[in-house]
Amino acid sequence: MIHSLRTLSFVGLLIAASTASAHDVWVNTNTPIVRTGENVYVDLRLGNHGNHHRDFKLAGRVTLDWVSLDHITPRGQKTDIKSKMFATASAEKEGYWTTPLAVREPGVHCVVQSLDRVMNHGKSIRSIRTAKTYFLVSNSLDSPSVDRHVHEKPLGLPLELVLQTCPFSETVAGNPISVQVLHQGKPLADAVVAFIPEGIELAGEFDSEYEFRSDGDGMVTFVPKTGNRHLIVAHYTAMDERSDDYEFTSYASTITIDVPNSHRVVNQK
Repeated sequence: MIHSLRTLSFVGLLIAASTASAHDVWVNTNTPIVRTGENVYVDLRLGNHGNHHRDFKLAGRVTLDWVSLDHITPRGQKTDIKSKMFATASAEKEGYWTTPLAVREPGVHCVVQSLDRVMNHGKSIRSIRTAKTYFLVSNSLDSPSVDRHVHEKPLGLPLELVLQTCPFSETVAGNPISVQVLHQGKPLADAVVAFIPEGIELAGEFDSEYEFRSDGDGMVTFVPKTGNRHLIVAHYTAMDERSDDYEFTSYASTITIDVPNSHRVVNQK
């Protein structure tokens, strides 16, 4: 009986490790545009595990010790905000992490997350998960403006999705959204990128309405039909990236963007 309990406990640990390595991480804010001096709420979320990583649903709470979480201002100043995060649920693995962030510098801000950890569940896998989102701070919500398209500049993440479409002045239902997939700073061809509207589950093994393969320049384009928050996610398995500590490397990278139903009145300087 004791041996069976130990076996079950060990299997449970393996399943937990496997689940943690398979989940995706994303960051999002409660609003894409905020008035200077006000709070924007930054969420750090874990999920997107069911339906082949294509459901945009929560699945537990990531361990904060495993991640880095930084706020990058329009001037490029980076601040660690992980210590400010608090849980939205009392149960250890429920809810997500969040914090209010007072923002005083007008312009486009970025929040970026990284996780790099070796998971052992039958085989050792190096799991690398990156995520980012952008929000605009403006002195006026009636006439906000974007003067630098920082979303087009890669941050040097191991696997990274780089927005080629401005999330404030160009993103709207019916207009194309383009992203580039980079692996170690170079375009990654033939990567599957999913654009998942919140509340939508993608169908089958490959949903041609929401999933696309990157071209030779790592580019993919999607046209959202309606306004919604969207999770953009790419996965890549590098079987040749191995060491004595792990057999291969599993990558995932996400961007969350808010797609409005009609154009925001955002000026471009």
